[in-house]
Amino acid sequence: MIKETGNYKRYIFIAIIIISLGITFNTTLKDTAGSLGTVFIAVGGLFFIIGMSKKRNEDESKN
Repeated sequence: MIKETGNYKRYIFIAIIIISLGITFNTTLKDTAGSLGTVFIAVGGLFFIIGMSKKRNEDESKN
């Protein structure tokens, strides 16, 4: 049986992946894709904020 996970977990997981890609681009590909890494970090932070907001809303609706 498949357990339904919270929708916020997907957003947080995607945020972690995007942020890690951004850090990789900033450090290893600094000459060619350094600015792209900064954009990835910013977008990952946005996804993280969205995921935490959804988590707060879900926790409030349970109480």
